Amino acid sequence: MMARFRRGVVSSTVMLKDLTRFGARIEGVGQLETDEAVSLALPGCRPALAFVAWANDHCAGLEFADPLENTVFVNLVACYGLGQSSAAAA
Repeated sequence: MMARFRRGVVSSTVMLKDLTRFGARIEGVGQLETDEAVSLALPGCRPALAFVAWANDHCAGLEFADPLENTVFVNLVACYGLGQSSAAAA
């Protein structure tokens, strides 16, 4: 799924490649610094504060400051998850 990424005053669209309640892996970003504060806006959600856990030239692992609410996570997986049935997401 696509998500909005913000670093400082610069905002861009990134590809979300992995998502848990506690963090995400994104692609389509430049080099980020470990522990750098950024924000990630998932579809239908307010931007969430996150910290860079690791990064390379093209992707990064983010840790959310506050875990996603379970209902938000389940809805995102149901709508955007690959290979998920509605019964598996519930």
